[in-house]
Amino acid sequence: MNARERFLAACNCQPVDRPPVWVMRQAGRYLPEYQEVRAKHDFLEVCRSPDLVTEVTMQPLRRFGLDAAIIFSDILVVPEAMGQRVTYPTGGPKLTPPIRETSDLERIKDCEPERDLAYVAEALRHMRRAMGEDRALLGFAGAPYTLATYMVEGGGSRHQEQTKQLALRKPGLMDNLLDRLADGVARFLKLQIEAGADAVQIFDTWAGDLSPTDFERLALEPTRRVTAQLAHLGVPIIYFVNGIAAHIEAAADSGATALGIDWRMDLAEARRRTGGRLALQGNLDPLVLSGPPALIRERVQAIHDSLEGAPGHIFNLGHGVLPTTPVEGVAAFVDAVHGLAK
Repeated sequence: MNARERFLAACNCQPVDRPPVWVMRQAGRYLPEYQEVRAKHDFLEVCRSPDLVTEVTMQPLRRFGLDAAIIFSDILVVPEAMGQRVTYPTGGPKLTPPIRETSDLERIKDCEPERDLAYVAEALRHMRRAMGEDRALLGFAGAPYTLATYMVEGGGSRHQEQTKQLALRKPGLMDNLLDRLADGVARFLKLQIEAGADAVQIFDTWAGDLSPTDFERLALEPTRRVTAQLAHLGVPIIYFVNGIAAHIEAAADSGATALGIDWRMDLAEARRRTGGRLALQGNLDPLVLSGPPALIRERVQAIHDSLEGAPGHIFNLGHGVLPTTPVEGVAAFVDAVHGLAK
């Protein structure tokens, strides 16, 4: 069983020789070779260059025995393709002008990824040639709700006050934005699948802060609209909600093949509450990678043991690898998962 077969089998809750492993943000700032690339090229330049994307995406594969690569990009390429200006100053991304009124939404165009995001598809094709056929390749996009928060807030926002107020005061405007985002995200993920992605992940970074009622309306329904448009392609879809514990039963009905679980929730509890119907991905606390190798091995073994051999587990962190993470910590994590082989 090669790495690609292992990853796809786990996504479909089929038996594997050991859990597959990859890491969210595995290509990034903790790697010195990535820092060397960024010293010569700004972030958006890297994202838009298939050659640079391939180099950066390959960097962790050269170091670690990962079963999958996720293409290097950013969730905000979709708002940019819809006509918002996206910049990355110190302190986080800025999107201008923010969407607060109907007139703001009327200035936004529909996302046409075949035209505006073709560079991502080209990067996936480059990446497949570079990595070969033995490891899995993932595409991704931001979920409609999470993208809407950036577009309404004008940047990142921990509690999304403007977004929630807009949904309460102007529900028609918010629903229109979410529908347009859902259709654009679906087209973007379809483009990535056609370019060679074996699976796709939908990141709903901010949906965990919603009430159950608002999660159903603002996050789950738009995500279902995305997954419904991809279902006929037969490719695994991973839905990652940061802070999923309050919403896991609802998220299990998103149309996704697998759920990403953050470190705040016990993985065995996640399996119990979803009835074992979906694969689960996660969920080591990213900060554990800053600990000694013995502790990393202990935590990996504990997560593995909690599932009691049930199929359908993809090992990952409960969120992205942190910039301050030592390279040795990632190596110890991947090696510990390899040690679980039957």
